[in-house]
Amino acid sequence: MKLSSPNFPYSRLGMIRLFPASAMLILASTGGQIPAIHASNASAATLSAGAISSASEQTKIHMILKALQQRGKTLHNFQAHLVVQIHHLRTDEKDMNIGHIWYQQSGGKTRFDIRFDMLVVDGAIAKRHADHDIVFDGHWLIDRNGSAKIFRKIEIAPPGKKFNPLRLGQGPIPIPIGQNPSDVEKEFHIQLLKDAKMPPHTVGLKLVPRDKSAFTFVEVDFWISTRTWLPVKIIRTDPDGTPTTATLSKIVINRPMRHDFHLSPPGSGWTVEVKRYHGH
Repeated sequence: MKLSSPNFPYSRLGMIRLFPASAMLILASTGGQIPAIHASNASAATLSAGAISSASEQTKIHMILKALQQRGKTLHNFQAHLVVQIHHLRTDEKDMNIGHIWYQQSGGKTRFDIRFDMLVVDGAIAKRHADHDIVFDGHWLIDRNGSAKIFRKIEIAPPGKKFNPLRLGQGPIPIPIGQNPSDVEKEFHIQLLKDAKMPPHTVGLKLVPRDKSAFTFVEVDFWISTRTWLPVKIIRTDPDGTPTTATLSKIVINRPMRHDFHLSPPGSGWTVEVKRYHGH
């Protein structure tokens, strides 16, 4: 997960690059179509794709960012199937990590669990299936790699401080939800994404950092559902051109969720690292 500034500890964990998201494949798990989305309050964001299409480009961008900001006010939890693909351009090999994401925001605390349970390398299921959890319990980030038997626990923020993993440039889930449009526009050049493969009821944004030295990516593209105002596809491009694509499917929003956002240290035979917050 590397949709973060170099100051942020995710970039030093050597994790799978969800960016994001999650990011989260040429829609490998959905056949190129956005799957059905189940949401108890999908009408919370009322801006329609039709309303966007009749506006100027800058107005469209602002309308989309405002809709994402409003989505943040009504998003309490979601869970989704997650596929992250990295295309290694030098070898033309594609690594695909398949799993699930759970996200919850309650009482001012944000938590998530990203669990990968299958690894596909260049079209073949790896002999060792992925056994990888990345959990944020609201204060601690836990990276548990079952295949390598490595358990890392990092204190993300000082006690009493809140941390928003959805904030662009701050956390590993690259979803510009609940953020002031002016804050996003201040950090990024933003363009409408025009992609002929984009399904109906979907809009796209391309974000390019204004300060190239502040981020570890050169651009990130979002496909956003206008029915739920959540990204369904995210493509992050590294400075060397390597694309990492994340796809969210089978999304369920604001339904009762009973999920344990906690991982206890494993038993013997594991490498365990615990790092307290030292300021970043």
